Amino acid sequence: MQYRIRNGDQLIGTVNNKQYQVTGLTPNTAYNLSVASFNGFRESPRTSLTVKTRGIQVKVPVSLTTGATMSLVYLEYALGLVPIGTEPKGMFGGGNRQTLPAKVVSSVNGMSTIEITNSFNLMRDNLTMKKIADGSYAVFDGYKALYLR
Repeated sequence: MQYRIRNGDQLIGTVNNKQYQVTGLTPNTAYNLSVASFNGFRESPRTSLTVKTRGIQVKVPVSLTTGATMSLVYLEYALGLVPIGTEPKGMFGGGNRQTLPAKVVSSVNGMSTIEITNSFNLMRDNLTMKKIADGSYAVFDGYKALYLR
């Protein structure tokens, strides 16, 4: 017995067991998944499930109000000029600036988790911000930076 897995009407996998891992998902996006058994001749009616992925999350070492909404700022910096996070004030502001909507999803023992509420996917998940000289918080991922002011 085989099982056919679909996202909408698109076949994304066929397996001979009862496990399948969907890969390549986008943050904060709804997917209409279905599965049907296939005996080599006919396919059974599909069983469907709609799921939504969560947004990218970052941790910040400060107590914030759970449920509060805020904006994070995303920037990309040119490589090789100075170490990321140590650039002189006004030297350059970074490119690809984006203001990202976010929400505090938890706050425990002085550590808050903030989730980006759109489909932003340019940084890794679960990074931890640090307080920087101007009192704001930032996290750097290579040449990419995310700020909470």
